[in-house]
Amino acid sequence: MTAAHRKTISALTLGLPNSCAIPEAKSMLRKEMFYVKPPVSVRLKQRFVSDIESITMLALLRPNTINVAAGKKTHEILVMGIVQNCKDAPVEVMEHIAKLRSASNILFVCARDAGLDENDENTQGSGTGTASGNADLQCALALQRILPVRAGHQGEAQTQTYVSAWQDGTKAKLEMNGDTLDDVWQSLCAQVIFHDSDGSNLDTRLAKQAAIAELTAQITKLEGDHARAKDSGKRNEIYVKLHKAKKQLEELQS
Repeated sequence: MTAAHRKTISALTLGLPNSCAIPEAKSMLRKEMFYVKPPVSVRLKQRFVSDIESITMLALLRPNTINVAAGKKTHEILVMGIVQNCKDAPVEVMEHIAKLRSASNILFVCARDAGLDENDENTQGSGTGTASGNADLQCALALQRILPVRAGHQGEAQTQTYVSAWQDGTKAKLEMNGDTLDDVWQSLCAQVIFHDSDGSNLDTRLAKQAAIAELTAQITKLEGDHARAKDSGKRNEIYVKLHKAKKQLEELQS
């Protein structure tokens, strides 16, 4: 069996076992199937038409394909390859696909030509190489995760799309960690979001990450307000808030 691939990215190059790879003959997904029924906005259709070169099913992770126990929440994980013509990861397209396939967890492998953004400071590796390997490609991993419901809040569950940094295609690898499919999904989430494979306490780590981002933004604003304030009383009031925010940030980062 020849494993599905696009521009030399495949389940096997990602480090996944051959047992979960989709045969190439069955892997290609027509773009139209995602935006014809149900119909989508003109803007989203244009994203599919202009930004996406191809969509491929690379692998299907199930208990019987990766030899793990069934999960309580995760029943299958699709690994889907997206070859794009645009610089940034096509978040709008991925969110639409995830919505259509809500019964499955999906890990997207986005691939773009290295020349699309050779000066991207977030890109790891040189982005150069020959057409015989993945070095002329850059890859980013992406997935959508359901956010934990905050205490005292009700309503529909919220989701967040996470996209990793771009990296040389030769370095794009996935680790299969855990005894159940739930564990595997948590580990994949950690690999995309935190660049490690530890899927334990992920909600706690995400909450801490969000708190750090919020405090960082608050400190930036307070520093600007402090610099602009001319009244000494106002400056002192802002300084107290700034000092408190910096202390909270230091405690979170320690």
